[in-house]
Amino acid sequence: MFSYQSNTDLKTIAQRVGESTRVIVTTHAKPDGDAMGSTLALKRALDSMLDVEILLMGPVTSAMRAIAGSTPWIDADQQMPRGGEDLVLVVDTGAFSQVEPIADWIRERYERVIVVDHHASGDDIGSMRLVDSSAASATVLVKSLIEAMGLPIQGGPESVAEALFCGLATDTGWFRFSNADSRAFAMASELLQTGINRDGLFRTIEETAKPTRLALQARALNSIDYVMDGRCALMTLLPSDFKDSGGSPGELAGTVNMPLAIESVECALLLYSENGKETKISFRSKPPKQIGGDFVDVSQLARTLGGGGHVHAAGARFAGTPQEADQAVRQALKTGLASS
Repeated sequence: MFSYQSNTDLKTIAQRVGESTRVIVTTHAKPDGDAMGSTLALKRALDSMLDVEILLMGPVTSAMRAIAGSTPWIDADQQMPRGGEDLVLVVDTGAFSQVEPIADWIRERYERVIVVDHHASGDDIGSMRLVDSSAASATVLVKSLIEAMGLPIQGGPESVAEALFCGLATDTGWFRFSNADSRAFAMASELLQTGINRDGLFRTIEETAKPTRLALQARALNSIDYVMDGRCALMTLLPSDFKDSGGSPGELAGTVNMPLAIESVECALLLYSENGKETKISFRSKPPKQIGGDFVDVSQLARTLGGGGHVHAAGARFAGTPQEADQAVRQALKTGLASS
């Protein structure tokens, strides 16, 4: 029976990469800060020694494009790499559902695919896997890989250090989430010493929204239904909400976290659908007030709906209308929260 665990180590991966001449680096569709940071860090670090191409599946937000700067990448929606690669590095995911647009392309290269991931669940998409769910971000593992290859981690604009910090900061909620452990803070300190512009990164990533983002957030907040005796906040965005506001799913970052400001709310879910036929679901939960205390493991909830992720942040893609997804979510909550 397949188990999503490491079947190799950093030293072996570093050796395989070092023996290559051409590498494709890719990640999950709709790359976030960790996905973009991981791919950028690898390309910037490896560019001096071999041919590296980044392959991304959209949509790629304006903030992520700004982080990429002059570092080139291929848009899988428009073209695919020319071929001839020795290795394909898949970072920040190991799930076919998250690489669906290029899933067949990856399957054809199974023996040459290496996964570097920090999620607890995934599929058998590559012959080699390095999985560490205790890592705060995929860039934590990418940094270790770069160091294992003896390559420098330089700072400054559009640098390896900047890309690594981007992934670490965004996946820890700028060091507010429970995954921001001592390992994460030590890495942040080390990267800041290289001279990266932390404030500039924050502004580029978090403070470049358009008014349509607030319009969507207002609609999401207006839809809140407090369920399970107020322990969970359930929000829904319908196709009409996107049409009327002029917003897009790419502007929803952070929206699902907003109801967690309510004292009684232990977890928050956001259901959204642009076409009314498929519904995406984001899950978030609060860490316990006391070490070892109870909390809602949203990765378990997400798995019951075909998704996955971390204990406090997860996602799922539901093949059905928002109304059907709502019913499935409520049943999952009724079963999952009743036992916690």
